[in-house]
Amino acid sequence: MKKFIIIFALAFGFAIAPMADAATVVSSENPASFQEKPKKELKTVTYDTHLHCANCVKKVQENISYEKGVKDLSVSLEDQKIVVTYDPSKTSSEKLAAAIKKLGYETKVVSESVAK
Repeated sequence: MKKFIIIFALAFGFAIAPMADAATVVSSENPASFQEKPKKELKTVTYDTHLHCANCVKKVQENISYEKGVKDLSVSLEDQKIVVTYDPSKTSSEKLAAAIKKLGYETKVVSESVAK
């Protein structure tokens, strides 16, 4: 039966193409299908803290980088600062400060801004 359909299609000039599923079909009637999803707005917060040594830096990096919503983390022993870029829909600067305090370090928010 399959051979008959192929021969019939070729005889009458029909184009034979593989079936595309509904997810891959893009129509000109739906221009929204060409638009990209908006990127989530991330925030960056800078904490002033008192880190004593390289082990303190390592401890903060290993624990805070795995907090929910954390996208980027920078810990500086020289500047005594922790800079965290996070997704505000998943966490907040207060929750991150509490996580740092739980590690044994006092924090103070120096600045908070929308990440670029």
